[in-house]
Amino acid sequence: MRHELGLDRPMYVQYIEYMSKFLRGDLGISFRYKIPVWRKILDVYPVTVELTASALMLSILFGIPLGIFAALKRDTLFDHTIRGLSLYLYSNPSFWTALLLQLFFGLMLSMFPISGRTPPGIHVDKITGLLTLDSLLALDFDSFAQSARYLFLPSLSIALSNLPMLSRITRASLIDVMGEDYIKTARATGVSERKVVYQHALRNALLPVVTSVGFSFAWLLGGSTITEQIFGLPGLGSLLITSLTGRDFNLIQGIVGIYAIVVVSMNTIVDIIYAMVDPRVKF
Repeated sequence: MRHELGLDRPMYVQYIEYMSKFLRGDLGISFRYKIPVWRKILDVYPVTVELTASALMLSILFGIPLGIFAALKRDTLFDHTIRGLSLYLYSNPSFWTALLLQLFFGLMLSMFPISGRTPPGIHVDKITGLLTLDSLLALDFDSFAQSARYLFLPSLSIALSNLPMLSRITRASLIDVMGEDYIKTARATGVSERKVVYQHALRNALLPVVTSVGFSFAWLLGGSTITEQIFGLPGLGSLLITSLTGRDFNLIQGIVGIYAIVVVSMNTIVDIIYAMVDPRVKF
């Protein structure tokens, strides 16, 4: 078995051989599932992407507006409330937030399901692997509503851990921009306050937020492991836990390699977008 797995060869030889196969898309065979690693990853990867994307959308939808309003209402009761709430949410571990959401919205109020992706009997033809998107493509709105209900609590638990950072960055950036000379000049020329904020200040203030959003996606993609376990979602994080407990080393290496590719890719995309948004940035 050691010879078959190549463990009797020098470490550098093993590394070079593995990386050469990795670059060709050959991640080896899973010890547990007896299928190629890339095939198993493709089976569960859409679950994690759907969860991460929905969590990021929720954090953007609420985090950026809260940061804007907090900056415009600086040092008021609203500002202090938002800052205190952000600090509280950021201090809570994601698994604790997930358990509280399950207890309150799932068990006490029975508003949302607390485990799985769809109720029994619901079948969605696989197109992309994203249940919400596939149900929309099939014009099956009942399945879309059900899959969205199952997705809401895990997405919200992840979004609540990222929302404070987005709101604080937006607030700090907008406050900094509002003190610039060109903002004072715009006000002195009689430009309305609404136009000053939303056409002059906000566009420049959102540049650091764009960077934060890109990094957040990569961070949330890797940080969804515990949430997937709590809500019973068969995603990449759950597969990683199963691989660790089962010592499926090929699958572990493949998953970690995919995470690394996503992080590097997102960093590159963020740099490109930043240069497109800000003409002062040149590569």
